Amino acid sequence: MAARLQGQVILNTRPAHQQAELSALLESEGASVLSFPVIEIQRLETSAQPRELSRYDILLFVSRNAVDGAVELFGAAQLSAIDRLGVIGAATRAALIDHIGDPGTKLISSDPYNSEALLAADALQQVAGKRILILRGQEGRNLLGDELAARGARVEYAEVYRRALPCVGAGAFERLVARTFPTLVILTSNEGMHNLFELVDTAAARRLRQTPWLLISERMRESALKLGHNASIIVASGASDDGIRQTICEWANQA
Repeated sequence: MAARLQGQVILNTRPAHQQAELSALLESEGASVLSFPVIEIQRLETSAQPRELSRYDILLFVSRNAVDGAVELFGAAQLSAIDRLGVIGAATRAALIDHIGDPGTKLISSDPYNSEALLAADALQQVAGKRILILRGQEGRNLLGDELAARGARVEYAEVYRRALPCVGAGAFERLVARTFPTLVILTSNEGMHNLFELVDTAAARRLRQTPWLLISERMRESALKLGHNASIIVASGASDDGIRQTICEWANQA
């Protein structure tokens, strides 16, 4: 099969520890991939976190970083002991399985990657009186918790990681793209979009606004436009690495 992304230069901005699989998929399609993480994931542990999980009926993980942080904070055994475990997205499900094995009928999952999809799961319709802990990053969205509380659940949050601006030397991006500028930029969060412009100079920012972007939700499109982006915007069919790959291949075939 012909390489569908031959000639494409794709900027992968995922956190450093989450880039390998996506980059490999894109390279297998013939793309050149440039690595430039725009978010650093830092673990959080504060005195405000619960120490015992046994009093909760349901744990909900908003991302694979939430799974990793929860395992580090509470241990896999405590997670495995909970009656129901909910995840947003395929990558989060895979991370949970990696840590605790297949949860079987305990699992509440959603695809596509968003809170709205998880809220539509049958297991979260009748939750009055249930004790639910949402494991997330610092300053995450409240939609999931607010809706479950409206359904009568007793909701708490545990913030187990935070997203930070990476420490990047001056001119690092400009050196990365000195020989060839990206033909497409992958961005997977609004925060990442803002961070990207914190990490590049004015000339690079201007070129990035004129370069097609791959985003993972329609919600991100509005933020991109507010940042002055004025080239094509492609929204991935799914937030998984394979969903991103497939969407980029379809875009390249139409170009």
